[in-house]
Amino acid sequence: MHHELQTDNLFDSFSGVWKRVTTEPRRFFEEMPITGGLQAPLLFLVICLAIAAVGFLLIGPRGFAFWIIVLGLVRAFVGALVLMVIARQIFHGTGDYEATFRALAYASAPVALLWLPLIRPLVVVYLLFLIIIGLERVQGFDATKAVLTMLLAVVTVGAIMWTLGLGHMVLPPGPFMMTHCP
Repeated sequence: MHHELQTDNLFDSFSGVWKRVTTEPRRFFEEMPITGGLQAPLLFLVICLAIAAVGFLLIGPRGFAFWIIVLGLVRAFVGALVLMVIARQIFHGTGDYEATFRALAYASAPVALLWLPLIRPLVVVYLLFLIIIGLERVQGFDATKAVLTMLLAVVTVGAIMWTLGLGHMVLPPGPFMMTHCP
């Protein structure tokens, strides 16, 4: 059974872990080790982001290919920190940074499909659902605390970005971004 990404047979391991995360998320996160370093979950995340980048290169918008990788990695590292701090300080969660990052990285499995335009909104919703399930497991939460942690994290990051004048960095440049104000 695929509890963690293994590098000795990367293709089979990745496909097995990806399938388990997306089709049996509760079971996957229950069996996921919460320790063991960041290497395996980070590699899993990078592969998912790379698949999405190749998809954007093939069908566009091509500019997303670079941004999906850069912003995906930054969001994972910063997001795990923000989620962990909120979970521990406000809701008395039990997970540390490593456990939170591991959950966030494996929950990012649907990102590999983000390049498919017709299902993009569903991919985002399912990604959020998987993060909530992962938070439940690694922070020792019920669903309510996991959802509230996620909502507070989104508001916190948004407020910080807005305060710093970095709101334009939340979304990568693309055809739907305004280039001028009327």
